[in-house]
Amino acid sequence: MIICMILATAGFAFFAFLFLSAGSNVTGAILTCRKETEIENIKKTQIELNLIVDYMKRTRDLKDKERVKRARELNRKLEQAKKKLERLEKGKAGMTEIIPIAGYRMMQLLHWDAANDTVKKLYNQCIQFKEKREAMNYTYYILGSLIGYVVLGVVCGLTALGLTLAMGLGIKAVVFSAAVLILLILAGYVPYDNVNITVRNRKEEIENQFPQVVSKLTLLTVAGMEVNQAWKLTSGSGVGILYQEMDRVLVELDNNVPPVEAYSKFITRCNNPYTTKLATAIIQNASKGNAEIVNLFRRLNSESWLEHKHSARRRGEQISSKLLVPTLLMFVGIIILVIVPVMTGFSF
Repeated sequence: MIICMILATAGFAFFAFLFLSAGSNVTGAILTCRKETEIENIKKTQIELNLIVDYMKRTRDLKDKERVKRARELNRKLEQAKKKLERLEKGKAGMTEIIPIAGYRMMQLLHWDAANDTVKKLYNQCIQFKEKREAMNYTYYILGSLIGYVVLGVVCGLTALGLTLAMGLGIKAVVFSAAVLILLILAGYVPYDNVNITVRNRKEEIENQFPQVVSKLTLLTVAGMEVNQAWKLTSGSGVGILYQEMDRVLVELDNNVPPVEAYSKFITRCNNPYTTKLATAIIQNASKGNAEIVNLFRRLNSESWLEHKHSARRRGEQISSKLLVPTLLMFVGIIILVIVPVMTGFSF
């Protein structure tokens, strides 16, 4: 018990040292990332709220209970996000910022910079759904949160173990302290795992949408339309991640970003072999003309639909394999329900 309390005290002192020794650059990076996140939340919430309001105005149905309820929820969420952003603009750090700051400082002591493999791996995932500067800030924030919560979890776990042993709880003390440790580690791991989930969902959606996109591009270019105009019409013909990424290319081109740079960012964000071929062909088309790109679109169209069929077959096989275990368990349960009454001499 005494050893646990000594270790816990030393741990709290170490955590305080990490936070207090963090320079202004560390605090600034964490607060900047939090501000960028809140600004993104405000934009998404405002867009969804505007869509609901526009729909209700267009249909003149102001008594739609579900949409009214959702609009109120979005309003509350919007107000909360604005208050958080206002607090962050003033440089006020709450507990949700203190823990990543301590973890970020720990990364500095461990010399985890942009050349570190763990940092690079997470950054390559974050850059697929965030801008370059935002992706680096978000990478350090996620890793800082993970490390900070692990350190805090160990400290709180030792503290809980010492206090519960002092209360004479015995084995319950170990269970309680382990629960505290696991909960805090999970609090840091969940945002880290959400990055993997986001990237995986983006990848699947882009793979599913690409055959439709390339079919539209092929049809329009075969009809004689220029690639840029075909891209613009295609991007506005559907909803989803791939269509959003195509819209981002158009926005960047309208802001005088060079086509090579705009389509290169598109390649990085999508991270798909077919989108890479598509964007590379468009970049080359700018210098070579429209002669070869129609044939390339046709080949991509055929390849992507073939891959789409194989992918659908693979997903079906995966679903079947996942259903195999529950089916076997149900079969075993039925066998038990039949055999047990027979063996014990009872009947239904």
